[in-house]
Amino acid sequence: MSHLTVYHEDQPAKAIVVTDDVDRITRELAGAGIRFERWHATHDLGDDADNDSIIAAYRDEIDRLIAERGYQTFDVVSMHPQHPDKDAFRRKFL
Repeated sequence: MSHLTVYHEDQPAKAIVVTDDVDRITRELAGAGIRFERWHATHDLGDDADNDSIIAAYRDEIDRLIAERGYQTFDVVSMHPQHPDKDAFRRKFL
């Protein structure tokens, strides 16, 4: 599931967009210069899947982006509500 909430810049408590609609999320993010895609794994991944298994499941999409954009590296980050570093990750990507 994907969910997007956009807050007013001058009123950070005021949400101006709240949506689960993938097409709307794609449009809203594109307006900010952000590319949004949803990928489907080539095989089922359990909750305990390691990084190598996750990369293998999305290898075709990763290779496509590498070819399109010339990326040199990529990484896997597994996040869940109880992750001990979730606040640090959030600050990093804000």
